[in-house]
Amino acid sequence: MTTSRLPLRAALAATAVVGLLGLAGCGSDAAPTAGSPSPVPSSAPSSAPSSEPSATPTPAPSEVPVSATPSAEPTPKLDWGGPLAPGAFGKIKAEGNVRTLVDQGWMTRDTKREAVCEGKHWRWADQLGDGIDVIHDQQGNIGSFGMSKPVLETARGITIGDTLMVLKDTYGTGTQKTNDYGQTTWVVQDGDRWIGFLLTGDSRDSKIEFIEVSVGRQPGLLRDGC
Repeated sequence: MTTSRLPLRAALAATAVVGLLGLAGCGSDAAPTAGSPSPVPSSAPSSAPSSEPSATPTPAPSEVPVSATPSAEPTPKLDWGGPLAPGAFGKIKAEGNVRTLVDQGWMTRDTKREAVCEGKHWRWADQLGDGIDVIHDQQGNIGSFGMSKPVLETARGITIGDTLMVLKDTYGTGTQKTNDYGQTTWVVQDGDRWIGFLLTGDSRDSKIEFIEVSVGRQPGLLRDGC
């Protein structure tokens, strides 16, 4: 019986030695002393560069200079051929048929007006701007030309904005009247040709706000609607 227990004791002793050696190996790291930094947890992000390529920032779009939009070529100033006068805007007489002026490029169809007014209508060409109009019948026969902006002036320098005092001093032979709306007018006649001035009042400081030229009849100096 004695001989059978010896191997068992030797085996137990060997096992104990191996266990002690294992415990000694696990405790070989020195414990942190007071004041020393704590070890970084293994879960903390590493300061080493990541193996994955970093996202490349999208470059800002290059500033491409915006080219100036080419403006439409300025329409040449049409030559009126003379000053504002009784019966005419320069060389263009307020008589005949409007289609002749359309053919010459002075006038064009007024489609905007035709959208709200019956019949055919014409207006001065775009290159002449606004502030001037034409009165005609349905056959296109011209009755008069009107001007509400200083597009032209008379041979004596009178235009929109001048006063009744200046007008009287310049055209002493004219006649002060009233139109059908009771507004003050000053009319100058030269044979069968007329030029009329509509004023803001009847005082000497009243200003010209509309001018009308006509042939064969006195200008009415009225404008309203269609």
